Amino acid sequence: MNRREAPERSRKAGVVLNWIKGIRAEPWRVTMGAVGGLLVAIIIAGLIGFWQTRNIEQVADEAFDYVELEDEGDDIRAAILDVRHYHRNLYFPAVDSGRLPRGGIENYEATRAKLDEEINELAMVEPYDPEAPQPEDFRRRADEYYADFQPFLQQTTVEDREAFEEASDRGLRQIEQMEQAAEQLDGLGEDLTDDSLQRVDRAANTSEFVLLGAIVGLLLAGVVLAYAAVRVVNELRRLYAEQQEASAKVAEASRQKTDFLADVSHELRTPLTVLRGNAQVGLALGAEGEQKQLLEDVVEESKRMSRMVEELLFLARSDSSPPSLDPETFSAPPLMSELEGRATVLARERGATLVTDVLAEGTLRADPNRLEQAVLILVDNAIKYGPPGGTVTLRSSVTRPGELRITVEDEGPGISREDLPRVFERFYRVDKARSRRMGGTGLGLPIAKTIVEAHGGHITAESRSGRGTRMSIHLPITPDEPDAQPSTPGRQQPQRAET
Repeated sequence: MNRREAPERSRKAGVVLNWIKGIRAEPWRVTMGAVGGLLVAIIIAGLIGFWQTRNIEQVADEAFDYVELEDEGDDIRAAILDVRHYHRNLYFPAVDSGRLPRGGIENYEATRAKLDEEINELAMVEPYDPEAPQPEDFRRRADEYYADFQPFLQQTTVEDREAFEEASDRGLRQIEQMEQAAEQLDGLGEDLTDDSLQRVDRAANTSEFVLLGAIVGLLLAGVVLAYAAVRVVNELRRLYAEQQEASAKVAEASRQKTDFLADVSHELRTPLTVLRGNAQVGLALGAEGEQKQLLEDVVEESKRMSRMVEELLFLARSDSSPPSLDPETFSAPPLMSELEGRATVLARERGATLVTDVLAEGTLRADPNRLEQAVLILVDNAIKYGPPGGTVTLRSSVTRPGELRITVEDEGPGISREDLPRVFERFYRVDKARSRRMGGTGLGLPIAKTIVEAHGGHITAESRSGRGTRMSIHLPITPDEPDAQPSTPGRQQPQRAET
């Protein structure tokens, strides 16, 4: 290898190595290439097979035509030999006795008709070599023969034997010429048939070779496709393992976050309680003026922070396990009546008007304190985001068999279509400035959603900008049982989580 060839070979080797690396790095390219190559191979094999089939069919048709030509040539020759045979059967008795045998004339006429029939069948064969004897040639010679010899057959005795012998000799020569033409035609048919059969054999061999090559191409494409499939499966397995590992890390991070929130919330309880207690002691000692205002602010903010801590602790515990419930079986009407009273008090405290339409029949299995907490969250949220002194509507009804729906509607500005899907996310607030000013934390709706889902239900939000918002709680319910009694004694005041 000279110095000029070395860089070129190195370059080609580098190209091959890069191609192999590309195959290993991106198996989907190999897969697409293999599938494309397989489709191309199938199309090419189909086209080749179609072309070969048409070619073999055409050559076979020609072979059949030539076989038919050979058969017709052989049949004409046999008919000509029959005519010569019966011609001689008429000739020898006529020469010896001067009389024509009547039975011999009938046989002769039958062979003559047979010859005419064979000539007509030859005319129906597909056109062949124009240099070979044609049906018109046989017909012309036969007509000349019949015209010369036929007059002697119209009589039973031969009066002019010399003229009869001359006509017979001319007829035999014409028959000999027709026989040679038929033999030539028969040989032509044999030659053409042999040639056509050889062409059929060659076409079949070619088709077999081409189809074998197409099969080999398909097998190669299949091998490449199988290799690509194995590569893709291995890649999917690797990605699945990475995904599982990432999911485990995410789950661990989520658990650590939940534990952190729970720990922080739990640790904040004591200092907040001490802070609020000290501020309340300061107020009880008679603080006045600016000092009193500061202590009152401390009390309010510590209450708000304590509420937030409880909400965070509730959500953190709900992340690790379903929230703790104390379920009871009770009838829906007493529950809704008590919810109506609690919601009315809350609305009055916030300077709003509550309109109720609570109609419900059925039996629930639920924690009444937690359920009341979820409903009051929706009422408090509707009051907060509605107009000052506005109206909030509380409704309940059995919308379909097995479902109780509790809805809370406000007359506020509504929620945009972009914000609506996110209202149940933690710390998400549509109107952040107003929510912060009114003490909202963005945790109320997520808590309500958690409570409702723990009861086997779901919560939905419907809103249009400028037309208010409607929050709906959907709970499973069963028809009232005759002995079912509402379980309401001993209920505690639920924590009010705010958005």
